[in-house]
Amino acid sequence: MTPLLRVGLCIPTRKKLSMCLPEKISDLCKASNIELCEINPSIDLESQGPFDVVLHKVLDYHNELSTEEANKKIKSFVTYFANHQNTILIDNLEWCTKFTNRKYMIELLKSCEFSMKGKKVFLPKTIHIIDKMTISDILHIISEQKVRFPVILKPYSAYFDNGSHDMALIFSIDSLLNVEPPYLIQEFHNHNGVIYKVFVVGNNFNICERPSIKNFKVLHEIESPLKEAMHFDSHCISKTGQPYFKELQSEDPNKKIWCNDDTNPNLLNRSIIKELILRIQSKTNLFLFGFDILVDIENGDYAVIDINQFPSYAGIGEHHFANHLVDLFKSFIR
Repeated sequence: MTPLLRVGLCIPTRKKLSMCLPEKISDLCKASNIELCEINPSIDLESQGPFDVVLHKVLDYHNELSTEEANKKIKSFVTYFANHQNTILIDNLEWCTKFTNRKYMIELLKSCEFSMKGKKVFLPKTIHIIDKMTISDILHIISEQKVRFPVILKPYSAYFDNGSHDMALIFSIDSLLNVEPPYLIQEFHNHNGVIYKVFVVGNNFNICERPSIKNFKVLHEIESPLKEAMHFDSHCISKTGQPYFKELQSEDPNKKIWCNDDTNPNLLNRSIIKELILRIQSKTNLFLFGFDILVDIENGDYAVIDINQFPSYAGIGEHHFANHLVDLFKSFIR
């Protein structure tokens, strides 16, 4: 029987193993008469095609190979799809590339702010500290923007395992001035040490809880104590199975049961989350992405602090990702 859809997978080894692909979806695809084909970008792609749909994470080659080797594979991939524009890419390479830089993430999230059902969905106040800024410039912008401390200091890079998760909680302007630009600073909002991960596949989404940073007293700069910055890996602080960081966590996250929307369907207001997803998709046309939400303890508003393409989908019900992904493939059958 001729397959109804031919789906190519171009996913580097590390990501494939972590996602259990294609094994996780092979039976579901077979049952739906969808053919899966693993793409090797080191050989001629014309001989491997044609493809109706391609699921990829080609930028992750930068995490596994030398820059030269990674660029060669990515160039081969880009060239092929420039000549086959009817093939559906999951996801758009332009936005995948933009998500490697937090500048574009910030712009996107800012453009998606809204209010609904008495809650604001917002990007916490975020300031760009660029290369050419002097100490005087930084002092001026902190004062002008009425920045409250503590703030989270983030690198611009959001990808390629090059320190993108290395962050710091900064309690005073004195500590901030010790850091060499460029970087972003984002106001910290107390959220009771819980971060919500929202994972999206097409029209479907799931939510899970993860550990986060404990509450701290919020101060204006004039009141801020001379307290040393606390450096941390954001990837580790929001995962279980990691060492307990007493300075940043109120309790050992490994001793707590963390929920997902199977065990607690009311983790967040799903109507609000759906509206945010629609706003993001209307601007990006992305199918696979995830974002992080903090619930501000002062007012219950939703602070959206991060977004990434083709995330881990870890923490949600075991079968959701596979089912949703194959449903997405099926939606492309003509």
